[in-house]
Amino acid sequence: MSKSSRKSRIRITKHAHSRAIDRGIDVKQIEVVMRNPMETIYDKERRNYKSFGIPTKPLIKEQPYLMIIHSKFNTTVTVITAMWKDKGGLRVHGFSKL
Repeated sequence: MSKSSRKSRIRITKHAHSRAIDRGIDVKQIEVVMRNPMETIYDKERRNYKSFGIPTKPLIKEQPYLMIIHSKFNTTVTVITAMWKDKGGLRVHGFSKL
């Protein structure tokens, strides 16, 4: 990730905020992962990006990874949704750096 993308502003949609609350995800956890993802991939079918990382204090120890669906990296990153995943769930979504 370039320095410019680390300085990106993170915008969380109403849907993403609502789903995060439902899933026990704190906004700070989303910000931590978005500023330093372990891997980011492009979903050609849905025309968006997916990133994942390990935030502090995951809700469930068996699902320690936070996956975030978002717009491309530019001056503003729009978070569409976020969810907890395990390694198998991340592989299903196309991630390889596990």
